[in-house]
Amino acid sequence: MATRSEERLGTSLQALRAVVGNGSIRRTLLAFFLFNAQEYAVWIAVIVYAFAQGGVKAAGAILVAQLVPAALVAPFTAMIGDRMRRDRALSIGYAIQTTSNLVLALALWKAPAIVAYAAAVLSNCAITFTRPVHNSLLPQLADTPRELAAANAVTGMMDGLGGFVGPIVTSVILVIAGSAAVVAVMAGFAATAALITFDLKLHAGAAAEVEAGSLVSDAMAGFRELRAEPSAAFLVGIDGIQYFLFGLLDVFYALLAIEILAVGSSGTGVLAASFGVGGLVGAGIAVGLAGRARLAIPMAAALVVCGATLGAIAVAGGFPAAVVLLVFCGAGRSVFDVAIRTLLQRSVRDEVLARVFGVGEALQMIGLAIGAAAAPILVAAFGGRGAVAVSGVLLIVLAIIAFPMLIGVDARAKVPGAELAILRAIPIFAPLPEHIAEQLSWNLIPLQVAAGSVLIRQGDEGDRFYILSSGDVDVTTDGRSVARLGPGGYFGEIALLRDVPRTASVVALTDCRLLTLERDMFLGAITGSVRSLETAHAEIDRRLDDQQDQ
Repeated sequence: MATRSEERLGTSLQALRAVVGNGSIRRTLLAFFLFNAQEYAVWIAVIVYAFAQGGVKAAGAILVAQLVPAALVAPFTAMIGDRMRRDRALSIGYAIQTTSNLVLALALWKAPAIVAYAAAVLSNCAITFTRPVHNSLLPQLADTPRELAAANAVTGMMDGLGGFVGPIVTSVILVIAGSAAVVAVMAGFAATAALITFDLKLHAGAAAEVEAGSLVSDAMAGFRELRAEPSAAFLVGIDGIQYFLFGLLDVFYALLAIEILAVGSSGTGVLAASFGVGGLVGAGIAVGLAGRARLAIPMAAALVVCGATLGAIAVAGGFPAAVVLLVFCGAGRSVFDVAIRTLLQRSVRDEVLARVFGVGEALQMIGLAIGAAAAPILVAAFGGRGAVAVSGVLLIVLAIIAFPMLIGVDARAKVPGAELAILRAIPIFAPLPEHIAEQLSWNLIPLQVAAGSVLIRQGDEGDRFYILSSGDVDVTTDGRSVARLGPGGYFGEIALLRDVPRTASVVALTDCRLLTLERDMFLGAITGSVRSLETAHAEIDRRLDDQQDQ
Protein backbone atom coordinates (compact mmCIF):
# COMPACT_ATOMS: atom_id res chain seq x y z
CA MET A 1 0.00 0.00 0.00
CA ALA A 2 1.30 3.48 -0.93
CA THR A 3 2.22 5.72 1.96
CA ARG A 4 0.65 9.15 2.37
CA SER A 5 3.86 10.85 1.23
CA GLU A 6 4.00 8.62 -1.86
CA GLU A 7 0.39 9.46 -2.69
CA ARG A 8 1.14 13.17 -2.26
CA LEU A 9 4.20 12.85 -4.50
CA GLY A 10 2.14 11.07 -7.15
CA THR A 11 -0.50 13.81 -7.04
CA SER A 12 2.20 16.48 -7.35
CA LEU A 13 3.78 14.75 -10.35
CA GLN A 14 0.38 14.48 -12.07
CA ALA A 15 -0.19 18.19 -11.55
CA LEU A 16 3.26 19.03 -12.89
CA ARG A 17 2.65 16.87 -15.96
CA ALA A 18 -0.61 18.74 -16.57
CA VAL A 19 1.22 22.06 -16.39
CA VAL A 20 3.89 20.89 -18.83
CA GLY A 21 1.14 19.65 -21.17
CA ASN A 22 -0.62 23.05 -21.24
CA GLY A 23 1.24 24.94 -23.96
CA SER A 24 0.11 28.40 -22.87
CA ILE A 25 1.11 27.82 -19.25
CA ARG A 26 4.42 26.35 -20.41
CA ARG A 27 5.23 29.47 -22.46
CA THR A 28 4.12 31.76 -19.65
CA LEU A 29 6.34 29.98 -17.14
CA LEU A 30 9.32 30.01 -19.50
CA ALA A 31 8.87 33.76 -19.92
CA PHE A 32 8.65 34.13 -16.14
CA PHE A 33 11.96 32.31 -15.77
CA LEU A 34 13.57 34.72 -18.25
CA PHE A 35 11.99 37.64 -16.39
CA ASN A 36 13.37 36.51 -13.04
CA ALA A 37 16.82 35.81 -14.43
CA GLN A 38 17.02 39.31 -15.90
CA GLU A 39 15.53 40.94 -12.79
CA TYR A 40 18.07 39.31 -10.47
CA ALA A 41 20.92 39.98 -12.88
CA VAL A 42 20.11 43.66 -13.40
CA TRP A 43 19.53 44.11 -9.66
CA ILE A 44 22.95 42.67 -8.80
CA ALA A 45 24.69 44.57 -11.60
CA VAL A 46 23.34 47.87 -10.27
CA ILE A 47 24.25 46.98 -6.66
CA VAL A 48 27.82 46.09 -7.66
CA TYR A 49 28.08 49.31 -9.70
CA ALA A 50 26.82 51.39 -6.75
CA PHE A 51 28.99 49.52 -4.23
CA ALA A 52 32.04 50.37 -6.34
CA GLN A 53 30.95 54.02 -6.31
CA GLY A 54 30.44 54.38 -2.54
CA GLY A 55 30.23 51.16 -0.53
CA VAL A 56 27.25 50.00 1.58
CA LYS A 57 25.73 53.48 1.81
CA ALA A 58 25.71 53.96 -1.96
CA ALA A 59 24.30 50.44 -2.53
CA GLY A 60 21.53 51.02 0.00
CA ALA A 61 20.76 54.46 -1.43
CA ILE A 62 20.37 53.26 -5.01
CA LEU A 63 18.14 50.40 -3.89
CA VAL A 64 15.85 52.85 -2.10
CA ALA A 65 15.95 55.20 -5.09
CA GLN A 66 14.83 52.36 -7.37
CA LEU A 67 12.19 50.89 -5.08
CA VAL A 68 10.21 53.91 -3.89
CA PRO A 69 9.15 55.09 -7.39
CA ALA A 70 8.41 51.47 -8.34
CA ALA A 71 6.13 51.16 -5.30
CA LEU A 72 4.26 54.30 -6.32
CA VAL A 73 3.65 53.20 -9.91
CA ALA A 74 2.90 49.51 -9.22
CA PRO A 75 -0.88 49.94 -8.58
CA PHE A 76 -1.13 51.85 -11.87
CA THR A 77 0.99 49.54 -14.03
CA ALA A 78 -0.99 46.56 -12.68
CA MET A 79 -4.17 48.01 -14.22
CA ILE A 80 -2.98 46.87 -17.64
CA GLY A 81 -3.83 43.31 -16.56
CA ASP A 82 -7.47 44.22 -15.81
CA ARG A 83 -7.98 46.58 -18.76
CA MET A 84 -6.94 44.35 -21.67
CA ARG A 85 -6.17 40.73 -22.54
CA ARG A 86 -3.72 39.61 -19.90
CA ASP A 87 -1.44 37.71 -22.27
CA ARG A 88 -0.95 40.82 -24.38
CA ALA A 89 -0.55 42.95 -21.27
CA LEU A 90 2.18 40.58 -20.12
CA SER A 91 3.94 40.76 -23.49
CA ILE A 92 3.79 44.57 -23.51
CA GLY A 93 5.32 44.66 -20.03
CA TYR A 94 8.23 42.51 -21.19
CA ALA A 95 8.73 44.76 -24.23
CA ILE A 96 8.91 47.81 -21.95
CA GLN A 97 11.54 46.03 -19.83
CA THR A 98 13.56 45.28 -22.97
CA THR A 99 13.69 48.96 -23.84
CA SER A 100 14.46 50.12 -20.30
CA ASN A 101 17.29 47.58 -19.98
CA LEU A 102 18.89 48.78 -23.20
CA VAL A 103 18.77 52.37 -21.94
CA LEU A 104 20.28 51.30 -18.60
CA ALA A 105 23.07 49.35 -20.31
CA LEU A 106 24.08 52.40 -22.32
CA ALA A 107 24.00 54.58 -19.17
CA LEU A 108 26.16 52.17 -17.17
CA TRP A 109 28.61 51.97 -20.05
CA LYS A 110 29.09 55.63 -20.95
CA ALA A 111 27.04 58.03 -18.79
CA PRO A 112 27.91 59.70 -15.47
CA ALA A 113 26.81 57.87 -12.30
CA ILE A 114 23.80 60.14 -11.71
CA VAL A 115 22.44 59.32 -15.19
CA ALA A 116 23.05 55.61 -14.62
CA TYR A 117 21.15 55.78 -11.34
CA ALA A 118 18.21 57.53 -13.05
CA ALA A 119 18.15 54.83 -15.72
CA ALA A 120 18.19 52.17 -12.99
CA VAL A 121 15.13 53.79 -11.40
CA LEU A 122 13.22 53.66 -14.70
CA SER A 123 14.30 50.07 -15.30
CA ASN A 124 13.00 48.98 -11.90
CA CYS A 125 9.67 50.74 -12.49
CA ALA A 126 9.31 48.67 -15.67
CA ILE A 127 9.61 45.50 -13.57
CA THR A 128 6.24 46.25 -11.92
CA PHE A 129 4.36 45.41 -15.13
CA THR A 130 5.06 41.68 -14.82
CA ARG A 131 4.23 39.90 -11.55
CA PRO A 132 0.66 41.20 -11.03
CA VAL A 133 -0.27 40.34 -14.63
CA HIS A 134 1.49 36.95 -14.54
CA ASN A 135 -0.19 35.95 -11.27
CA SER A 136 -3.65 37.05 -12.47
CA LEU A 137 -3.16 35.41 -15.90
CA LEU A 138 -2.52 31.89 -14.57
CA PRO A 139 -6.17 31.30 -13.47
CA GLN A 140 -7.23 32.13 -17.04
CA LEU A 141 -4.88 29.47 -18.41
CA ALA A 142 -5.27 26.61 -15.90
CA ASP A 143 -8.00 24.02 -16.48
CA THR A 144 -8.32 22.69 -12.91
CA PRO A 145 -7.56 23.88 -9.36
CA ARG A 146 -4.77 21.29 -9.16
CA GLU A 147 -3.26 22.63 -12.38
CA LEU A 148 -3.47 26.18 -11.02
CA ALA A 149 -1.79 25.13 -7.77
CA ALA A 150 0.94 23.39 -9.76
CA ALA A 151 1.36 26.44 -12.01
CA ASN A 152 1.80 28.58 -8.89
CA ALA A 153 4.40 26.18 -7.54
CA VAL A 154 6.26 26.07 -10.86
CA THR A 155 6.11 29.87 -10.87
CA GLY A 156 8.08 29.63 -7.63
CA MET A 157 10.46 27.20 -9.32
CA MET A 158 10.98 29.63 -12.20
CA ASP A 159 11.63 32.38 -9.67
CA GLY A 160 14.21 30.16 -7.98
CA LEU A 161 15.75 28.99 -11.26
CA GLY A 162 15.94 32.57 -12.48
CA GLY A 163 17.41 33.53 -9.14
CA PHE A 164 20.13 30.96 -9.76
CA VAL A 165 20.82 31.46 -13.47
CA GLY A 166 20.66 35.27 -13.40
CA PRO A 167 23.26 35.73 -10.64
CA ILE A 168 25.55 33.03 -12.05
CA VAL A 169 25.49 34.62 -15.51
CA THR A 170 26.04 37.97 -13.82
CA SER A 171 29.06 36.70 -11.92
CA VAL A 172 30.68 35.51 -15.15
CA ILE A 173 29.90 38.63 -17.17
CA LEU A 174 30.96 40.98 -14.36
CA VAL A 175 34.44 39.47 -14.40
CA ILE A 176 34.70 39.63 -18.20
CA ALA A 177 32.91 42.85 -19.19
CA GLY A 178 31.25 44.66 -16.26
CA SER A 179 27.74 45.76 -15.25
CA ALA A 180 26.73 47.35 -18.57
CA ALA A 181 27.27 44.06 -20.43
CA VAL A 182 25.14 42.20 -17.87
CA VAL A 183 22.19 44.50 -18.47
CA ALA A 184 22.58 44.35 -22.25
CA VAL A 185 22.43 40.54 -22.22
CA MET A 186 19.36 40.65 -19.98
CA ALA A 187 17.57 42.93 -22.44
CA GLY A 188 17.69 39.93 -24.78
CA PHE A 189 16.06 37.77 -22.10
CA ALA A 190 13.20 40.27 -21.75
CA ALA A 191 12.73 40.50 -25.52
CA THR A 192 12.40 36.72 -25.77
CA ALA A 193 9.79 36.74 -23.01
CA ALA A 194 7.79 39.37 -24.90
CA LEU A 195 7.75 37.28 -28.06
CA ILE A 196 6.61 34.00 -26.52
CA THR A 197 3.72 35.45 -24.47
CA PHE A 198 1.99 37.64 -27.05
CA ASP A 199 -0.93 35.40 -28.00
CA LEU A 200 -1.81 32.64 -25.52
CA LYS A 201 -4.90 30.44 -25.32
CA LEU A 202 -7.16 31.90 -22.63
CA HIS A 203 -10.40 30.40 -21.31
CA ALA A 204 -13.54 31.38 -23.20
CA GLY A 205 -14.68 34.78 -22.01
CA ALA A 206 -11.34 35.64 -20.41
CA ALA A 207 -10.12 37.50 -23.49
CA ALA A 208 -12.81 40.18 -23.21
CA GLU A 209 -11.45 43.64 -22.47
CA VAL A 210 -13.02 45.61 -19.62
CA GLU A 211 -14.30 49.13 -20.13
CA ALA A 212 -11.87 51.47 -18.40
CA GLY A 213 -12.89 54.03 -15.82
CA SER A 214 -10.77 56.87 -14.50
CA LEU A 215 -7.09 56.13 -13.95
CA VAL A 216 -7.10 56.83 -10.21
CA SER A 217 -10.43 55.10 -9.57
CA ASP A 218 -9.32 51.96 -11.39
CA ALA A 219 -6.00 51.92 -9.56
CA MET A 220 -7.79 52.20 -6.21
CA ALA A 221 -9.95 49.14 -6.97
CA GLY A 222 -7.23 46.89 -5.59
CA PHE A 223 -7.20 48.81 -2.31
CA ARG A 224 -11.02 48.71 -2.10
CA GLU A 225 -11.01 44.96 -2.64
CA LEU A 226 -8.49 44.46 0.15
CA ARG A 227 -10.57 46.63 2.48
CA ALA A 228 -13.56 44.38 1.77
CA GLU A 229 -11.52 41.18 2.19
CA PRO A 230 -9.57 41.35 5.50
CA SER A 231 -7.96 37.95 4.98
CA ALA A 232 -6.53 39.02 1.63
CA ALA A 233 -5.37 42.33 3.15
CA PHE A 234 -3.54 40.44 5.89
CA LEU A 235 -1.79 38.20 3.37
CA VAL A 236 -0.66 41.19 1.29
CA GLY A 237 0.52 42.96 4.45
CA ILE A 238 2.59 40.11 5.85
CA ASP A 239 4.11 39.60 2.39
CA GLY A 240 5.25 43.23 2.41
CA ILE A 241 6.81 42.81 5.85
CA GLN A 242 8.85 39.78 4.85
CA TYR A 243 10.08 41.73 1.80
CA PHE A 244 11.49 44.33 4.21
CA LEU A 245 13.66 41.63 5.72
CA PHE A 246 14.79 40.41 2.32
CA GLY A 247 15.55 44.01 1.36
CA LEU A 248 18.18 43.82 4.08
CA LEU A 249 19.49 40.62 2.52
CA ASP A 250 19.88 42.24 -0.91
CA VAL A 251 22.42 44.65 0.58
CA PHE A 252 23.99 41.94 2.74
CA TYR A 253 24.92 39.86 -0.34
CA ALA A 254 27.54 42.44 -1.32
CA LEU A 255 28.53 43.05 2.31
CA LEU A 256 29.06 39.34 2.97
CA ALA A 257 30.93 38.66 -0.27
CA ILE A 258 33.17 41.70 -0.42
CA GLU A 259 33.85 42.69 3.20
CA ILE A 260 32.98 39.84 5.61
CA LEU A 261 33.91 36.73 3.58
CA ALA A 262 36.44 38.51 1.33
CA VAL A 263 35.67 36.59 -1.87
CA GLY A 264 35.23 39.63 -4.15
CA SER A 265 32.31 41.10 -6.09
CA SER A 266 31.69 37.89 -8.07
CA GLY A 267 30.79 36.23 -4.76
CA THR A 268 27.76 38.53 -4.59
CA GLY A 269 26.24 36.68 -7.53
CA VAL A 270 27.09 33.26 -6.09
CA LEU A 271 25.39 34.07 -2.77
CA ALA A 272 22.29 35.37 -4.56
CA ALA A 273 22.33 32.27 -6.78
CA SER A 274 22.41 30.04 -3.69
CA PHE A 275 19.24 31.74 -2.46
CA GLY A 276 17.76 31.13 -5.92
CA VAL A 277 18.60 27.42 -5.78
CA GLY A 278 16.78 27.29 -2.46
CA GLY A 279 13.79 28.93 -4.10
CA LEU A 280 13.77 26.19 -6.72
CA VAL A 281 13.85 23.50 -4.02
CA GLY A 282 11.17 25.25 -1.95
CA ALA A 283 8.84 25.59 -4.92
CA GLY A 284 9.15 21.84 -5.51
CA ILE A 285 8.13 21.25 -1.91
CA ALA A 286 5.24 23.68 -2.34
CA VAL A 287 3.70 21.54 -5.10
CA GLY A 288 2.78 19.03 -2.41
CA LEU A 289 1.52 21.72 -0.04
CA ALA A 290 -0.61 23.68 -2.49
CA GLY A 291 -3.56 21.30 -2.26
CA ARG A 292 -3.81 21.56 1.52
CA ALA A 293 -6.79 23.34 3.03
CA ARG A 294 -4.72 24.50 6.02
CA LEU A 295 -1.47 26.35 5.35
CA ALA A 296 -0.76 28.25 8.59
CA ILE A 297 1.79 25.77 9.96
CA PRO A 298 3.83 25.44 6.70
CA MET A 299 3.82 29.22 6.21
CA ALA A 300 4.99 29.98 9.76
CA ALA A 301 7.56 27.17 9.59
CA ALA A 302 8.91 28.61 6.33
CA LEU A 303 9.53 31.98 7.99
CA VAL A 304 11.25 30.29 10.95
CA VAL A 305 13.55 28.37 8.57
CA CYS A 306 14.46 31.64 6.81
CA GLY A 307 15.22 33.37 10.10
CA ALA A 308 17.19 30.49 11.60
CA THR A 309 19.41 30.11 8.54
CA LEU A 310 20.16 33.85 8.41
CA GLY A 311 21.14 33.70 12.07
CA ALA A 312 23.39 30.76 11.32
CA ILE A 313 25.07 32.64 8.47
CA ALA A 314 26.05 35.32 10.98
CA VAL A 315 28.10 32.81 12.98
CA ALA A 316 29.20 30.55 10.10
CA GLY A 317 32.92 30.43 9.48
CA GLY A 318 33.24 30.87 5.74
CA PHE A 319 31.86 31.17 2.24
CA PRO A 320 30.81 27.50 1.65
CA ALA A 321 28.70 27.46 4.83
CA ALA A 322 27.00 30.71 3.81
CA VAL A 323 26.19 29.24 0.39
CA VAL A 324 24.56 26.14 1.91
CA LEU A 325 22.59 28.10 4.50
CA LEU A 326 21.25 30.49 1.85
CA VAL A 327 19.86 27.49 -0.03
CA PHE A 328 17.73 26.63 3.03
CA CYS A 329 16.75 30.27 3.45
CA GLY A 330 15.60 30.50 -0.18
CA ALA A 331 13.60 27.29 0.16
CA GLY A 332 11.67 28.63 3.14
CA ARG A 333 10.95 31.91 1.43
CA SER A 334 9.69 30.10 -1.71
CA VAL A 335 7.20 27.93 0.24
CA PHE A 336 5.86 31.06 1.89
CA ASP A 337 5.50 32.92 -1.43
CA VAL A 338 3.68 30.08 -3.22
CA ALA A 339 1.18 29.73 -0.37
CA ILE A 340 0.37 33.44 -0.32
CA ARG A 341 -0.01 33.59 -4.12
CA THR A 342 -2.43 30.65 -4.18
CA LEU A 343 -4.55 31.98 -1.31
CA LEU A 344 -4.85 35.41 -2.94
CA GLN A 345 -5.94 33.93 -6.28
CA ARG A 346 -8.68 32.02 -4.48
CA SER A 347 -9.94 34.87 -2.31
CA VAL A 348 -10.02 37.83 -4.71
CA ARG A 349 -12.48 38.52 -7.53
CA ASP A 350 -10.97 37.85 -10.96
CA GLU A 351 -11.87 41.25 -12.42
CA VAL A 352 -9.65 43.07 -9.89
CA LEU A 353 -7.09 40.35 -9.32
CA ALA A 354 -4.25 42.04 -11.24
CA ARG A 355 -4.77 45.27 -9.31
CA VAL A 356 -4.73 43.46 -5.97
CA PHE A 357 -1.44 41.87 -6.98
CA GLY A 358 -0.36 45.37 -7.99
CA VAL A 359 -0.99 46.58 -4.43
CA GLY A 360 1.04 43.61 -3.24
CA GLU A 361 3.84 44.53 -5.66
CA ALA A 362 3.82 48.08 -4.27
CA LEU A 363 4.09 46.84 -0.69
CA GLN A 364 6.87 44.47 -1.69
CA MET A 365 8.81 47.37 -3.21
CA ILE A 366 8.23 49.51 -0.13
CA GLY A 367 9.37 46.65 2.09
CA LEU A 368 12.52 46.16 0.01
CA ALA A 369 13.20 49.92 0.06
CA ILE A 370 12.87 50.20 3.83
CA GLY A 371 15.05 47.12 4.25
CA ALA A 372 17.72 48.51 1.95
CA ALA A 373 17.65 51.84 3.80
CA ALA A 374 17.85 50.09 7.18
CA ALA A 375 20.80 47.88 6.23
CA PRO A 376 23.53 50.53 6.72
CA ILE A 377 21.92 51.53 10.04
CA LEU A 378 21.98 47.95 11.30
CA VAL A 379 25.57 47.49 10.11
CA ALA A 380 26.60 50.67 11.95
CA ALA A 381 24.81 49.53 15.11
CA PHE A 382 25.68 45.82 15.21
CA GLY A 383 28.51 45.30 12.75
CA GLY A 384 28.29 43.20 9.59
CA ARG A 385 27.66 39.78 11.13
CA GLY A 386 25.47 41.25 13.86
CA ALA A 387 23.22 42.95 11.30
CA VAL A 388 22.70 39.64 9.45
CA ALA A 389 21.85 37.94 12.76
CA VAL A 390 19.31 40.65 13.66
CA SER A 391 17.50 40.18 10.32
CA GLY A 392 17.16 36.46 11.08
CA VAL A 393 15.75 37.13 14.54
CA LEU A 394 13.22 39.56 13.07
CA LEU A 395 11.95 36.87 10.66
CA ILE A 396 11.40 34.44 13.53
CA VAL A 397 9.57 37.15 15.51
CA LEU A 398 7.38 37.81 12.46
CA ALA A 399 6.49 34.11 12.29
CA ILE A 400 5.53 34.04 15.98
CA ILE A 401 3.37 37.18 15.73
CA ALA A 402 1.71 36.16 12.46
CA PHE A 403 0.97 32.54 13.39
CA PRO A 404 -2.29 33.18 15.33
CA MET A 405 -3.54 35.38 12.49
CA LEU A 406 -2.60 32.74 9.91
CA ILE A 407 -4.58 30.22 11.95
CA GLY A 408 -7.50 32.64 11.78
CA VAL A 409 -7.23 32.91 7.99
CA ASP A 410 -7.22 29.11 7.80
CA ALA A 411 -10.28 28.88 10.05
CA ARG A 412 -12.21 31.38 7.94
CA ALA A 413 -11.23 29.69 4.69
CA LYS A 414 -14.16 27.84 3.24
CA VAL A 415 -13.32 24.64 1.40
CA PRO A 416 -16.06 24.34 -1.23
CA GLY A 417 -16.38 20.52 -1.53
CA ALA A 418 -20.09 19.68 -1.72
CA GLU A 419 -21.10 23.18 -2.85
CA LEU A 420 -18.72 22.99 -5.80
CA ALA A 421 -20.15 19.60 -6.80
CA ILE A 422 -23.67 21.03 -6.72
CA LEU A 423 -22.65 23.92 -8.99
CA ARG A 424 -20.87 21.63 -11.42
CA ALA A 425 -24.03 19.51 -11.79
CA ILE A 426 -25.94 22.54 -13.16
CA PRO A 427 -25.46 22.94 -16.95
CA ILE A 428 -24.99 26.71 -16.93
CA PHE A 429 -22.06 26.47 -14.48
CA ALA A 430 -20.39 23.40 -16.00
CA PRO A 431 -18.32 25.36 -18.60
CA LEU A 432 -16.86 27.78 -16.03
CA PRO A 433 -13.11 27.68 -15.30
CA GLU A 434 -12.47 25.88 -12.03
CA HIS A 435 -11.20 28.90 -10.11
CA ILE A 436 -14.35 30.88 -10.99
CA ALA A 437 -16.59 27.96 -9.96
CA GLU A 438 -14.69 27.76 -6.66
CA GLN A 439 -15.17 31.47 -6.03
CA LEU A 440 -18.91 31.07 -6.64
CA SER A 441 -19.08 28.10 -4.27
CA TRP A 442 -17.45 30.18 -1.53
CA ASN A 443 -20.07 32.89 -2.05
CA LEU A 444 -23.17 30.67 -1.94
CA ILE A 445 -25.52 31.85 0.82
CA PRO A 446 -27.55 29.11 2.57
CA LEU A 447 -31.28 29.70 3.02
CA GLN A 448 -33.84 27.57 4.91
CA VAL A 449 -37.58 28.13 4.41
CA ALA A 450 -40.75 26.48 5.69
CA ALA A 451 -43.42 24.84 3.54
CA GLY A 452 -45.72 27.46 2.01
CA SER A 453 -43.07 30.20 1.83
CA VAL A 454 -43.05 32.34 -1.31
CA LEU A 455 -39.50 32.42 -2.64
CA ILE A 456 -40.15 34.40 -5.82
CA ARG A 457 -43.22 36.44 -6.79
CA GLN A 458 -44.05 36.95 -10.47
CA GLY A 459 -43.46 40.56 -11.54
CA ASP A 460 -40.90 41.36 -8.83
CA GLU A 461 -37.39 42.51 -9.62
CA GLY A 462 -34.76 39.77 -9.81
CA ASP A 463 -32.16 39.98 -7.04
CA ARG A 464 -30.67 36.49 -6.69
CA PHE A 465 -30.31 32.99 -8.11
CA TYR A 466 -31.55 29.87 -6.23
CA ILE A 467 -30.44 26.23 -6.07
CA LEU A 468 -32.47 23.59 -4.19
CA SER A 469 -30.43 21.43 -1.80
CA SER A 470 -33.46 19.61 -0.36
CA GLY A 471 -37.25 19.87 -0.58
CA ASP A 472 -39.65 20.63 -3.43
CA VAL A 473 -41.02 23.85 -4.92
CA ASP A 474 -43.90 24.67 -7.26
CA VAL A 475 -43.31 27.07 -10.17
CA THR A 476 -46.43 28.95 -11.35
CA THR A 477 -47.06 31.44 -14.16
CA ASP A 478 -50.26 33.52 -14.12
CA GLY A 479 -51.62 31.15 -11.49
CA ARG A 480 -50.88 28.01 -13.53
CA SER A 481 -48.42 25.39 -12.25
CA VAL A 482 -45.73 24.94 -14.92
CA ALA A 483 -43.07 22.93 -13.11
CA ARG A 484 -42.18 21.14 -9.89
CA LEU A 485 -38.51 21.22 -8.90
CA GLY A 486 -36.68 19.01 -6.41
CA PRO A 487 -33.10 18.73 -5.08
CA GLY A 488 -30.61 19.94 -7.69
CA GLY A 489 -33.23 22.14 -9.34
CA TYR A 490 -32.52 25.83 -9.86
CA PHE A 491 -34.47 28.98 -10.66
CA GLY A 492 -34.22 32.76 -10.83
CA GLU A 493 -31.81 33.05 -13.77
CA ILE A 494 -34.31 34.41 -16.32
CA ALA A 495 -34.90 37.78 -14.64
CA LEU A 496 -31.18 38.20 -13.96
CA LEU A 497 -29.87 37.40 -17.43
CA ARG A 498 -32.72 38.93 -19.49
CA ASP A 499 -33.04 41.96 -17.16
CA VAL A 500 -36.83 41.56 -16.90
CA PRO A 501 -39.23 41.18 -13.95
CA ARG A 502 -39.69 37.68 -12.52
CA THR A 503 -41.55 35.57 -15.09
CA ALA A 504 -42.96 33.12 -12.54
CA SER A 505 -43.72 32.63 -8.86
CA VAL A 506 -42.02 29.92 -6.81
CA VAL A 507 -43.57 28.50 -3.62
CA ALA A 508 -42.06 25.91 -1.25
CA LEU A 509 -44.18 22.76 -1.18
CA THR A 510 -42.13 21.32 1.71
CA ASP A 511 -39.53 22.61 4.12
CA CYS A 512 -36.61 23.51 1.85
CA ARG A 513 -32.90 24.17 2.08
CA LEU A 514 -31.46 26.33 -0.69
CA LEU A 515 -28.21 27.91 -1.78
CA THR A 516 -28.41 31.41 -3.26
CA LEU A 517 -26.13 33.67 -5.25
CA GLU A 518 -26.48 37.45 -5.24
CA ARG A 519 -27.24 39.11 -8.59
CA ASP A 520 -23.81 40.67 -9.22
CA MET A 521 -21.89 37.52 -8.33
CA PHE A 522 -24.10 35.38 -10.59
CA LEU A 523 -24.00 37.77 -13.55
CA GLY A 524 -20.26 38.36 -13.25
CA ALA A 525 -19.53 34.64 -13.52
CA ILE A 526 -22.00 33.71 -16.26
CA THR A 527 -21.47 36.71 -18.53
CA GLY A 528 -17.70 36.30 -18.19
CA SER A 529 -17.82 32.89 -19.91
CA VAL A 530 -19.09 32.71 -23.49
CA ARG A 531 -20.00 28.99 -23.18
CA SER A 532 -21.83 29.46 -19.87
CA LEU A 533 -23.78 32.41 -21.26
CA GLU A 534 -24.78 30.49 -24.38
CA THR A 535 -25.84 27.49 -22.27
CA ALA A 536 -27.83 29.71 -19.92
CA HIS A 537 -29.74 31.41 -22.74
CA ALA A 538 -30.51 28.04 -24.33
CA GLU A 539 -31.86 26.79 -20.98
CA ILE A 540 -33.94 29.96 -20.59
CA ASP A 541 -35.46 29.54 -24.06
CA ARG A 542 -36.32 25.94 -23.24
CA ARG A 543 -37.96 26.88 -19.94
CA LEU A 544 -39.97 29.70 -21.48
CA ASP A 545 -41.19 27.35 -24.24
CA ASP A 546 -42.20 24.78 -21.61
CA GLN A 547 -44.15 27.42 -19.68
CA GLN A 548 -46.07 28.40 -22.80
CA ASP A 549 -46.88 24.76 -23.54
CA GLN A 550 -48.34 24.15 -20.08
